Amino acid sequence: MRYRTFGMTGWLVSEIGLGGSWFYGRPEEGLRPVSYGVGMVERALELGINYFDTAPLYGKGRSEEVLGIALKGVAAPYYLATKVGYYPEPFDYTYDTAWRGFEASLKRLQRDRVDLLQVHESERAGWEGIFGKGRTLEALLEMKEQGLARQIGLTGSDLALMKNILLETDAFASVLTFCQYDLLAQDARHILLPAAAERGAAVIAASPLHGGLLGSKRDRWIEKGRFADLYPRLERLESLLSGRKEDIPRLALRYLLSDPTVSIVLSGAASPDELEMAASVSDGCPLPAELVRQIEDLE
Repeated sequence: MRYRTFGMTGWLVSEIGLGGSWFYGRPEEGLRPVSYGVGMVERALELGINYFDTAPLYGKGRSEEVLGIALKGVAAPYYLATKVGYYPEPFDYTYDTAWRGFEASLKRLQRDRVDLLQVHESERAGWEGIFGKGRTLEALLEMKEQGLARQIGLTGSDLALMKNILLETDAFASVLTFCQYDLLAQDARHILLPAAAERGAAVIAASPLHGGLLGSKRDRWIEKGRFADLYPRLERLESLLSGRKEDIPRLALRYLLSDPTVSIVLSGAASPDELEMAASVSDGCPLPAELVRQIEDLE
């Protein structure tokens, strides 16, 4: 496993991080026991992964409970991130709700602080929900001042909003984007990443397989018509990458790791095999520059 600097924080984080969306299994697979998720986290640590991302939304707190059990007593250095804005009320970004939600997260995580506390889906909060009096940022800054969160960050899909938030304040140490920077979409690279670089904010690229369209859910999503606007590009991409020694899921991870401005590629692995595959791509072998250019030139 290779490591990168996490923005201006100076943290050395594994370039592959583990997201906690599926510690309890995917819906179509049925609910798995807590021990399954704990085993995933333990294996991730063995593979050198030292960054873990969760949220109260994931499994209604079950993901946080898994990490609380799995990381208890772990001596090796690691970084733990969770989010506010969902619990106890769905996507409520008021001061009191942020505090209540975070206190509940700390109990599930069995700890008295986290390394990174993020605004969950910042587009649902909007500008006022973050900057307004008695809203999220006010609470997050207090949590940081009290030592309950070492740093605070943003997550979301509204690239323009997150860009403007980063340029408005230097409070946020990181920004997480999903399905906006991968083999099928590069909007974040043009809109968000320059602002992150200007502020020294770490960039977390989540859902690197575009919600599974570049991986195991490809046929299922096409059957259901999900992401239909991307099918022409997907077809051209598959043609471009056919005959390569590696399959598209590995190339998708390698594509993002080829960008030195990305601090972490966040894998939402739901099985040991997926976890092993993601970790194995951290080998210091980026895609050739010409192939990156060809990928980004695809219409």
